[in-house]
Formats: sequence, C-alpha cells, structure tokens
Amino acid sequence: MKKNMKIALFVLSLCLLAGSGRAALFEDGETVCFLGDSITAGGIYQTMVGNYYLTRFPDRTIRFVNAGRGGDTAYSSLSRLQEDVINKKPSSVAIMFGMNDVNRRAYVADPDAAKTAEQQDALRRYKENMAVVIGRIRAEAGNPKLLFLTPSPFDQTVVLDKDNNQPGCNDGLARCAETVRDLAVANSGLLVDFHAPMTALNLEQQQKDPKWTISGSDRVHPGSPGHLMMAWLFLKAQGAPAIVSKVSVDAATGRVVETVNAEVKEVAKADGGVTFTVLEKALPFPIDPGAMRVLNMLPIEKDLNQQIVTVQGLAAGNYELRIDGTPAGRYSAQDMEQGINLAFNENAPQFKKAQTVAKFNELRRNAEALALRLLTTRRWLQSNYKINPDDPAAVQAHYESFTNKSEPNAVKALEYINKWPQYDELRQQVTANEKEAMENRTPAPHVYAIRSLQ
Repeated sequence: MKKNMKIALFVLSLCLLAGSGRAALFEDGETVCFLGDSITAGGIYQTMVGNYYLTRFPDRTIRFVNAGRGGDTAYSSLSRLQEDVINKKPSSVAIMFGMNDVNRRAYVADPDAAKTAEQQDALRRYKENMAVVIGRIRAEAGNPKLLFLTPSPFDQTVVLDKDNNQPGCNDGLARCAETVRDLAVANSGLLVDFHAPMTALNLEQQQKDPKWTISGSDRVHPGSPGHLMMAWLFLKAQGAPAIVSKVSVDAATGRVVETVNAEVKEVAKADGGVTFTVLEKALPFPIDPGAMRVLNMLPIEKDLNQQIVTVQGLAAGNYELRIDGTPAGRYSAQDMEQGINLAFNENAPQFKKAQTVAKFNELRRNAEALALRLLTTRRWLQSNYKINPDDPAAVQAHYESFTNKSEPNAVKALEYINKWPQYDELRQQVTANEKEAMENRTPAPHVYAIRSLQ
C-alpha cells in the first residue's frame, strides 16, 4: 500500500513539475502543429486537447494541425518539415519523437556488446537529429513557441500473451526523455512529460493486475485511456483551468452568492426551492466514453472539468434539479449546499452540446487521419519504391507484387489505390467538420429549477 502511494505521489509530482514556470495556454488565432510519429498521426490526444479548447474557450479560434506520420523519426521528419510544419506558419509546435528513434530491435534480453552499441548509437543520433529539427523550426518557421513532449512509454513490464517484449526499450526511451528535458531548457520551451507519469501509472496498476497497461497490446500505441492521460498531462503543463463554471445561489434570500465564468439572473423562490437562469461562458470538457476507466486513477475531473452548481438555504430534505424542464438529478439539501458537478451529467443540455462538439471534432480527426495516411503512403511509394503515385498501373503492379496481401506494406498500397481519389474530399470533410464543431460550441442560457420532493 505504501509503495502504491509513493508511486501515485510520484506521478502527481511529475505532472506538477512538467507544468511549472512556463504555463502558457494557446491564444485566439493560433495555429498549432503537432509533429511526431504514429502516436501523433492518429490524432487522438491532440483531438482531446482540441475538445478542451473548443468547449472551454468558445471565443477562441485555434487551428490544430496534425503533422504526425506513422513510422517517423526525428531524422525522417526533416524531409517533410517544410510541407508539414513550416508552410503552415505555426505559432506553436509540439514535438514528440523517440518511439522509432530508439531502435527497439536493439533491445533484447541479455544484449551483447554489438546490441549495446546499437542502442547507444540510436540515442546519440536521436539527440543530434532532434537538435536539427528544432533548429530548422526556429529558423525557418518564424521562431514559434515550442512544446517539448517526452515520448510515451514502451511498456516492458506488462504481462501479455504476445511475444512482443523488448526488454530495456523503455529505459532507452527514458534516456530520450532526458534529451527532451534538456532541449526544453535550452530552447526556453514548455516541457510536457508523458514518459515518467505514464510509466509510473503502469507500474502502479500492474501491482494489482500484471496484464494492465496504458500503452496498448503492442506495448507502443496507447488506446483512448492513454491518450486521455496524455491530453490531461498536456493541458496541466499549460496551466489549463479546472473551472468550466461555478454558480452559487441562496434559495432562502433569492440572491446570487457567487459566479465564476457565468452570469446568473432571474433568481426566484418557487415550490419550496428556487429557480434561476444561467448563461455559462463555457461547456464541460467532453470525454470519450472509452477513456473513462482512468478517471478513478487520475484527478482529471478535479483538474479539468468542474461545472459546479451550489444552492444554499434549502430546508432539509430531497430535491429535484431540472434544467430547461428536463430532470437532471435528485439531490439532498446537503448535496446542493456542498455543490454538485454537472460536467458528466448526461441529462444536462450543456453535456449534450459538448458531446455534439466532440462528435464533429472526431469526424474531423477521422478524415484528417485517413488523408494523412494516404499522403504518407504516397511519399513512401516515391521515396522507397521509386514509383510514380499518379500512375495507377504502376501502383497496382506494386500491390500485386506482394505474395502476402496482409503484409502491412501491401495493405497500405491497397488503401492508397482505393482511397487516394477521395483525398480532396477528405480535406474538405476536415474543414467542414471543424466548422461544425466551432459553430456548435456557443453556450446558451438555461433555466435551472430546484424543487422540493417532499
């Protein structure tokens, strides 16, 4: 038990350290590029970050650009840096590499001198290439703000049925994380530490269940819970506020006691309770249902999603809360006086509106991720196979050359054949769904009614 508590405190201290001293939220009008490998290319954690900004700051227009590419390294990103980052004229760039740079194949049980040398060489090249990437971004992209993300972990401790472990790989990634920390200091950038807190959570949970992992069954790619943890760590490092809104009224006197990020009017005593109208200036942070399992492990609700309603001066007893006439819950007078958090209340119209925003942002992410995969395959056909990607016969012949059609490179080629004609349409879908998400995020006034059930 003491060991678990130490790990939990370690996670929290790392989170606080990651955000200390350099907290900086994205401002209205910013373009933010997320540069990285497949963990970035999926667009999941940055879409969650985007959901937070869409709902918490509905008056800000921030463009998030996915510049992640599957299989990429710091070195290989240099060939696409101009098109994917510099040409976007970013005001901020978040950089995460390491998972492919570390040379996972060099990590085996009882490595010999040759394998150890491979590991050290990979770490040396990672440090050199990261410095080149950063230097080019600063020099060629107008010296944008830089956010340095330590790589998410390779889970070398989880017990899996698959024979896919590479012992010591996560220790190599920890060395990559040290490089990232040094670069953040040297370049006056914001450090966002994924590696240490996620590794610590894995170790903590594996004491209870050796098969538990935040890193996915391949030990590399986090699922939704892992990406939610990454989004939380990212936002905490930026100093993101916890409060969605805070409203407190006194039912006995009919007065407003406190408001934070909200306006309250038309307070009136009624039916043994009170009614009032609230215009909140934000929506709750919508969280993917598939990621919910980490909410009881990490203080995400406390740190990022506090939509508090407090009613004082109620007589002892039980009450029903209605919002715009729809039941939203039943609470005791004591509960109401202590304050209730509506951020996860599925019956609340604010929750539903936030979910609509997240739905459109997810549609945007899906279209963008597919478009980026197609673009990556197009570049891969040109660079790796010297094939003209605009020659359908040549691409088809390339696909037919694979004996095993389930081989990853064959699958990519077939996807390109079937989907590349839709590329322009996919980019249009990205723009259209981004617009829908923004248009649906504006808060509206709601009538609250707290009525006695006695």
